[in-house]
Amino acid sequence: MYAATFRVDFVKKYIDLLARYKMNRFHWHLTDDQGWRIEIKKYPKLTEVGAWRSGSQIGPYGRREYDSIPYGGFYTQEQIREVVAYAAARHITVVPEIEMPGHVIGGAGRLSELSCTEAL
Repeated sequence: MYAATFRVDFVKKYIDLLARYKMNRFHWHLTDDQGWRIEIKKYPKLTEVGAWRSGSQIGPYGRREYDSIPYGGFYTQEQIREVVAYAAARHITVVPEIEMPGHVIGGAGRLSELSCTEAL
């Protein structure tokens, strides 16, 4: 599996660009877009449920219109290791960002056992 927008090969190209411009940090958002994007084997529901949504917003927020195209995906632990090694070979440090509660809907917001309120 991979995050629908950013496949591993794209992430590597991005890292190559960082190296080309002598940047040495890759700040990797793994809970962006209200989705959980990293495999945690102890909590498989994070990716089974939290990595997917039934549709995306169309137009401005105030209109509250959504399509019905499923979206999502996640990086496996093996893919994460592969990207970190690829970046390290180019002298780039990966800084993972896993926000709580910043993008809580992707994790605790969809799993009632991890939340203090009803799951969405």
